[in-house]
Amino acid sequence: MIALLALFAAPPALAIPREDVLDNAALYASHVWESRSINQYAECTDGDYESDYPPGDYVGVPYDWGGYVTLGEFDDQLDDGYGAGSHSWHGVLSCTTGVDCSGFISMAWETDHYSTSTFADGPTSEITWSQVKRGDAVNDAGSHVVLFTHETDAGWPVFYEAAGGAEKVRLNATGGWSYVDGYQPIRFDDITDGPSTGTESRPRDITAFPYSDFRWTAGAASDRIDTYACAPDTNESGPEVLYRFQAATAGTLEVVVSDDVGADVDVHVLTAPDGAACLERADESLSVEVEPGEVWIAVDTWVGSQEFPGSFILSATFDGELGALEDTEDTGTPEDTGAPADTGAPDEDPADVGGARDAPRANRLVAPEEPKGCGCATTPASAPLGLLGLLGLLALGRRRRT
Repeated sequence: MIALLALFAAPPALAIPREDVLDNAALYASHVWESRSINQYAECTDGDYESDYPPGDYVGVPYDWGGYVTLGEFDDQLDDGYGAGSHSWHGVLSCTTGVDCSGFISMAWETDHYSTSTFADGPTSEITWSQVKRGDAVNDAGSHVVLFTHETDAGWPVFYEAAGGAEKVRLNATGGWSYVDGYQPIRFDDITDGPSTGTESRPRDITAFPYSDFRWTAGAASDRIDTYACAPDTNESGPEVLYRFQAATAGTLEVVVSDDVGADVDVHVLTAPDGAACLERADESLSVEVEPGEVWIAVDTWVGSQEFPGSFILSATFDGELGALEDTEDTGTPEDTGAPADTGAPDEDPADVGGARDAPRANRLVAPEEPKGCGCATTPASAPLGLLGLLGLLALGRRRRT
């Protein structure tokens, strides 16, 4: 009998690294999609619905009251004529698509859909502000929930969120601590610290060229190189992402970094993970001759009147031959952040949802049979720092400094 019960028991939950959580969030914030005429109206309503997204191209999955979908499902539903996004006053509609605040957090954590009110009864535990790490959430039950990425050197918080109104999944770097006044920090029970990549002890290894990587310095695990010998007067004290490869022969390395609106990151080529070992640096692109040996690339955050972290695309080519990389000692882990002062307020009431967290991670990214609702705050349009996304970065190539 015990063996029979075990056969039908739910499989154990699989842990998700913090880095994967932020990867998931970035994908939703940078997702490029097209709103068409068939997405302006919702067939399951009495005609009182009209999408806030006129025909055109957008970046960031739209806010949809009760929404909880994978990116693939979102694209398919747009093709099937679902309405693009919805508001709380529309109710939970079966013919609109997107994600709401709790649906977005649930997707980032790769768990079943919970509301801001039912997170506490499901897969999370309350933590203190001094314990908050990247990938944790900050929740106001019955109102809104955001995903914490990091705190800047100036003490300013940066969040990912699916905001109400006519907003989309976005990176909010301007709300400040007052934005989450009265919110409760929570931690997904199945999240793990783990060693994050992009650090000296665990760099992002390049094993083939041409190479391209979409990443972000907002919330990056490494923040130890502040200046570089090739530009000692340039302040690079923000977080950085470190890459490396092994050059078996001499050759020309060409690197281009395209960053997001509101972000300002620079690229540096090094012979070691140290600012003193800098060969060449640039705001956007560079070409440098490298000798055989280990070569490092640092994409670092420029700091002027403030810190400018954000998403970027790194593209690189090398015309020499590659060798085998040696393993690095795995020692890096994310650090705790400081505590904010609480000063905000709730906005809307949710429709409660439930769910279990015992599905394997491979099965978590499946939408429920019925859409669920949650309460998510509506915020002013001036608050967010939006992402351009992959296509926007490549097409616009916007830079701030020369």
